[in-house]
Amino acid sequence: MLQEQNNGSIIYLDMMSLDKFLQDGQDPKIVEKIYGKIVDMLMHNESIHYIAVQKKPAVTLLPDSITISNKRIFLCEFTKLGLATNFEIFDWKEIKDIAFKEEIFGSKITVIPFTGENLSIDYIPKVQARRLYQLIKEDFRRNQSRQ
Repeated sequence: MLQEQNNGSIIYLDMMSLDKFLQDGQDPKIVEKIYGKIVDMLMHNESIHYIAVQKKPAVTLLPDSITISNKRIFLCEFTKLGLATNFEIFDWKEIKDIAFKEEIFGSKITVIPFTGENLSIDYIPKVQARRLYQLIKEDFRRNQSRQ
């Protein structure tokens, strides 16, 4: 059971609430860990839409992930044996485009910001990458039309 704290409210969240993020084969323990970190960073009226988790051909102990919300995209990398986490967080208005490439052992998603370097996460399972790309493009268009 995960304790969620967002905007001052405390909610007890069980795995049933995370089911919508596990429909495409994501690892439940990793999703719970990522969700717990990102939910604390959400802004007012922001909600998580999807979590994609890296799965390398060999054992993936500390997978990278991409989480999208209605306002931002979060690229997450576990470091120092899982004791630390690096986040690259972009508002939708900071993103120029998203690139998607299917490879032999999964897919590669690349975030292309207006300024700075492109950031990629590879070995995203193809089913997750397709769904992620679809949702990113929808959120990307929706947020561009608001500008």
